[in-house]
Amino acid sequence: MIRAKRVLAHKTCMLAAVGTSIVFLISYVVYHLRVGSVHFPGHGFARQAYLTMLATHTILAAAIVPLVIITLTRALKGKFRDHKRIARWTMPLWAYVSVTGVVIYFWLYQVYAAPHP
Repeated sequence: MIRAKRVLAHKTCMLAAVGTSIVFLISYVVYHLRVGSVHFPGHGFARQAYLTMLATHTILAAAIVPLVIITLTRALKGKFRDHKRIARWTMPLWAYVSVTGVVIYFWLYQVYAAPHP
């Protein structure tokens, strides 16, 4: 949207993405405070693939929080050159965290159907 000069649409979508992410993060933390850790029941290659993806997802999920805050703050302050420079890193990392989060959930709760406590 921003490349098409649709600034208001870009701003609206990005603020909606941040808001949605905040709601998700709160629900994720509350869920895991109540349920605790859920272990992956698979074995062999599937377990190694899962743990590798989980490790990269977890590290980048922690890193993405300050990146999003910095990126959003620079945009809201009108520091668009600085915003653009960091957004080039934030966007693909945020996308990776989002996609791997869904894949991890799918593997853990759908494919291997870990019992819910």
